Amino acid sequence: VLRSLVRRVRDHCDETVHRAHQMQRLSPEIWEGLMLLQLLWGANGAIAQRLDDSLRTQPELPELQLGMSLTQTLAQISAASRASPGSTMLGRFALTALRPPVPAAEFHLQSLAEELVPPELEFRLFVENACAGPITPSEVLELPLYAARTDYGFEYVLPSKMRSFMANRNLVPVSYTRKVLQVENHHAQLNLQHQVARRVAADLEVLPGHEIHIDPALLFFILKVRRERILEDTAAALQRATPEDLRRQLKVIFEGEQGVDEGGLAREFFRLLSARVFTADCGLFDPAVALSARVLWFDKASACESTDFWLAGVILGLVVYNNMPGLNVRFPSVVFKKIKGEPLGLEDLRQVYPEIFVSLRALLQWKPEEESMSPEEANTLFENTFCLDFVVSYDSNGKNLSKDLCADGKDRAVTMDNRGEFVKLYCEWLLASSIERQFEPFRKGVRRVCDSSLFNALDSVELELIVCGEQDLDFAQMRNHAVYDGYTEDSPYVIAFWDLLLAFDVEQKKRFLSFVTGSDLAPVGGLQELQLVIQKNGGEPTDRLPTAHTCFNLLLLPEYETEAKMEKLLNTAVHNAEGFGLE
Repeated sequence: VLRSLVRRVRDHCDETVHRAHQMQRLSPEIWEGLMLLQLLWGANGAIAQRLDDSLRTQPELPELQLGMSLTQTLAQISAASRASPGSTMLGRFALTALRPPVPAAEFHLQSLAEELVPPELEFRLFVENACAGPITPSEVLELPLYAARTDYGFEYVLPSKMRSFMANRNLVPVSYTRKVLQVENHHAQLNLQHQVARRVAADLEVLPGHEIHIDPALLFFILKVRRERILEDTAAALQRATPEDLRRQLKVIFEGEQGVDEGGLAREFFRLLSARVFTADCGLFDPAVALSARVLWFDKASACESTDFWLAGVILGLVVYNNMPGLNVRFPSVVFKKIKGEPLGLEDLRQVYPEIFVSLRALLQWKPEEESMSPEEANTLFENTFCLDFVVSYDSNGKNLSKDLCADGKDRAVTMDNRGEFVKLYCEWLLASSIERQFEPFRKGVRRVCDSSLFNALDSVELELIVCGEQDLDFAQMRNHAVYDGYTEDSPYVIAFWDLLLAFDVEQKKRFLSFVTGSDLAPVGGLQELQLVIQKNGGEPTDRLPTAHTCFNLLLLPEYETEAKMEKLLNTAVHNAEGFGLE
């Protein structure tokens, strides 16, 4: 029933946005629909919470036999509850909060993914009405209504805070959120450029209307790097940069190359840089975690300086601030939760230390096999089985070290009664205090670049998608949104070209995407957000390779006489594509 209600209200909201797009005017009906959808969101979460609470308190039911009377069944359940008061239904489930019955994606407005409301308009609405932060379902219940005189008499009007899609962030697709964030970042960059222009004009005492020459280094953050020393050159430039420098629009120059950065060089720059910085062997991240969990996690025994972690954070911040499509970095979700200051728990351990996660979950779920055992006997058996105290041991550069999780931890045994506290402290140590020296500079580096109202309104899930992009490379989406110059969509040659691309494996798709866009990741929202332009570049006789302008997602494709020749030359171009030049 709830899913059906959500679908009907969401469809109604999408219809009102479609009508507003046609009329070029946002009606109050849109915000009223969002308010109702927020209430359904709250109901969705409340259902999951009540079920979770019920499982935590309801006794675990015994195995019942067929043919028992109602009286016998109730008596057996009651006896089981008295015999094992600590055993609950939650023991049969993972020790995490249950997911709401309606997935979050079903609340998202498709009309926003189609950009029927321009991101520039929504940014203005957000600045004017919703900078204080997102609306929660509980707030919706308490929102005051105001009576206002209109041409039709008195009508009730929602408060201004409600009149922004980004204030209802949980109802907005991440792809649209990213577009609005891009608008905010672009406005910030333009404002800095205008401030510089005004300062220069004032210093030169230039009258209004007269032209002035401004050094591009004052308008842009220009990074001049050598490919073979990209990490060293970048680190030196970032350490010299002021906070204002980092918030200017980034322009990348590769020494010895003639490419002009309209976005493609910056994407290539971040791709090459991430391959040097965000790897397990750079000294910042734990090689053991990278091997076992296949994610990057901060090395608590790292010999690197705090400045090195700060630089890594600045690089990640620059990716977001300069609207890059994604960074090829395998951070677990908990990294983004820590950047956003969200609470952590046992489930966050799963991606980083999966074996420890399983052990701690088993510790919480343990119960004696004999149901008739008294609580004292069960506690004694628990202590003798696990033999734990509030101390953790770990390896650091070949040395075996230990750490008390609380005062006098080595003298405090872990029991059935305090095992929840032990797990909580253990998780806090693994995910927070043990890596504080490494993570805090990293977080400060991110915030040195990204510190705006809209960025602060993002949650960790949205930030992760914006930083890392979509992992799925669905070339069918890119095909549906491609445009052609000199070819037609239904020509046999174009059909053969797409058949070749769709048959690529994952690595080949990444290489092709990097070849035409400068990044091997899809933007948030998938490849449908990327418009590939395929332009005819001559025909036979030719041995000219396909070429690309990554700044414009433009592929220059000659018309070869055979499909085999097209495949051979396209693969040759894709595998030898590093470097920029102008003819």
